[in-house]
Amino acid sequence: MDHRQQRRFVDFLRLPAKVTQFEEEHVDGLNRLAVILFALHIPVFMGVAYIHETGVMTALSLTTLAWIGPLVAWKALPARQAAMVMGFSAMVMGGLLVHFGQGPVQIEMHFYFFVLLALLSTYGNPAVVLTAAVTATIHHLTLWWLLPSSIFNYDASFWVVGVHAIFVVLESVASCYLARNFFDDVIGLEAIVNERTEELDARNADLRLVLDSVGQGLMTVELDGAMGGARSAAVETLLGAPVDQGNFLDLLDAVDGDFGVQMRMHWEGLTDGFMPHELILDQMPRRLRCGERHLRFDYSPITDAEGELVRLLVVISDVTAMVAREESERRQREVMRVFERVMEDKAGFLEFYEEADNTLGRIEDTATHGIARKREIHTLKGISAIFGLESIAKVCHEVETEVEEEGRLPTADDAAAIRAGWDDLRADLDQLIGERQQDAIEIPDVEYEALLHAVLDGERGEALAARIRSWRFDPLARRLTRLAGQVDRIGERLGKPVEVTVEDNGLRLDGARWSNFWSSFVHVLRNAVDHGIEAPEDREAAGKSATGHITLRGVLDGEVFHLEVEDDGGGVNWDRVASKAAEKGLPSATREDLVAALFAPGMSTRDQATDMSGRGVGMSALMESAVQRGGTVAVVDAPAGGTIVRFSFPSIEMTGEPVRAVA
Repeated sequence: MDHRQQRRFVDFLRLPAKVTQFEEEHVDGLNRLAVILFALHIPVFMGVAYIHETGVMTALSLTTLAWIGPLVAWKALPARQAAMVMGFSAMVMGGLLVHFGQGPVQIEMHFYFFVLLALLSTYGNPAVVLTAAVTATIHHLTLWWLLPSSIFNYDASFWVVGVHAIFVVLESVASCYLARNFFDDVIGLEAIVNERTEELDARNADLRLVLDSVGQGLMTVELDGAMGGARSAAVETLLGAPVDQGNFLDLLDAVDGDFGVQMRMHWEGLTDGFMPHELILDQMPRRLRCGERHLRFDYSPITDAEGELVRLLVVISDVTAMVAREESERRQREVMRVFERVMEDKAGFLEFYEEADNTLGRIEDTATHGIARKREIHTLKGISAIFGLESIAKVCHEVETEVEEEGRLPTADDAAAIRAGWDDLRADLDQLIGERQQDAIEIPDVEYEALLHAVLDGERGEALAARIRSWRFDPLARRLTRLAGQVDRIGERLGKPVEVTVEDNGLRLDGARWSNFWSSFVHVLRNAVDHGIEAPEDREAAGKSATGHITLRGVLDGEVFHLEVEDDGGGVNWDRVASKAAEKGLPSATREDLVAALFAPGMSTRDQATDMSGRGVGMSALMESAVQRGGTVAVVDAPAGGTIVRFSFPSIEMTGEPVRAVA
């Protein structure tokens, strides 16, 4: 046997120096069991001695003495060393059994040695087996030489003892092999597991270091909502809530109830398997406002070998900076649109600005009734959208949506939300607009020439004064031209090209006294484009030009001022109006009933509201504004097709009378 073979042989017999907790507990348990078993030997050996008349008291004393050794070792020595004592004591007990069992079956009692040698392999320590085997060998040789009757019940020769020794060697070799394999496969398995566990812990520590170093929240979520243990520290930081081994859906409920409800609705689709999970994941909520943070959720499916979804990888990103950048860019675009409007018509924008401020004041006024406040919000949304203030229109639309969904009227909190958006934008607008005072009076060349000729022709007195006083009023042409520009922008937003004709007939109106009416008048323009003018492809299919046509007309007929909006669309669907009126319990028997229904609060022929129309608020606000000025409204069919909405105001009841500019 060379040196390497000797080394392997020694390593086979000798266990590793480190004793694991599992080995300690296993060997200690066997030692305790051996002590109990050896204690039971005392009465058994006394019985054997009694039967064979070999000395009961001797059996008591010797067996007790042999038992004390294992007891002391179990209490005082480490488990491995105590096991060696157990191996030695087992063979001593075997020798006592053979000695006290002298007689016909004495030779059969030698099976005790072989049984115990096999059982000692459960210690998993070849040294224990070797200790027992050496003890049995010395015992047999010594007593065979000194007291043969203690070993055999006949005069055995040396070769008989040699045969016994061979069997002991054979069983010892087998028991040593079993013991070492038992150690490697069972007891040593814990060391392997611990080693692998330490490796995994090291890898997990590295993974945890990586996870905790990234700014994104990473976690795995089971289909039942249970969160995996491996997740980044950013999850708790971003959500601002303690994260334990709990439920992902419960966590979202605690952070934001509305977001949690949306998530649960889509999560059910993942678990029922009715729809493809790719489609459901694409529809799951992705944006969450958490305190001052804006978070984005991304979802990656984790599937098994068969492609079945088993869990999700959820990635939470802080997009606050991106949202701020997008908001800044949106604000810049908005300011640029306002700049363009100011360059086109500063006076018109200043009128809008002043009226928007006044409208917001009425919305905030606690004396304003809830229904009136609702109309004012809708009006502010409309005029803001037309003048390019999308942020204000968006806030108003969100308030309207919340009010409708909750079935209530606008509150002071809603007004405060709109005011916050307006004040946020106002600083930019004030800087852009600059000085808002408009002390100058502008007159077109035609009126200047008319005045010059009147003076040269000798016109004087009240006629000349009336002509000059009229310049304090706004030319209707300028007002209608501004409205025409708004019609163009509405058409652009809706994808409907519209051509607008203005017929002012040389009239002027008191701008200050009529400003509130013009704010509400925007609603009829939006309806004319949205409801009246058909989509380009529908117009072409009907043999019309793809471009719609709207006429804005002001007429002074005797003492009555008429303001008309005429479109060449498909006309009013009166059957649809009647059906909707019936649903709301409104009269619908006559044409007058249906016209009244068109302007009734909450009346709309649309099934769903958009940011442009469908609330049933704008037209009722316009009707109220017209009635306040003593006006009436008529809806008639246009001669060439389409619809005419005509507002009529008896001039003697008007707050500001229309004034004709005499050429």
